[in-house]
Amino acid sequence: MMNLSRAVVRSFATTSARRATATSKDQIEKGYFEIRKVQEHFQKKDGKPVFLKGSAFDSVLYRITMALALVGIGGMGKLFWELSVPQKQE
Repeated sequence: MMNLSRAVVRSFATTSARRATATSKDQIEKGYFEIRKVQEHFQKKDGKPVFLKGSAFDSVLYRITMALALVGIGGMGKLFWELSVPQKQE
């Protein structure tokens, strides 16, 4: 039983060492550099929040979301007003 556990530990230990020495710039996938480029774009310090750094479409979606949120808050305020102020009986 002890030999099996040693073999498993040894296989993990040597595999990671071999994998670290085997990787070079020639073996890195092209997609890695594309992901790196996108990460650099979103991590740029330009004062914009992350959810607005994508494109103009992100800004449009943000503004629509804010407008709908304000309409909803206004509707809730109207509802609270109608429920809290008694209606005049004629």
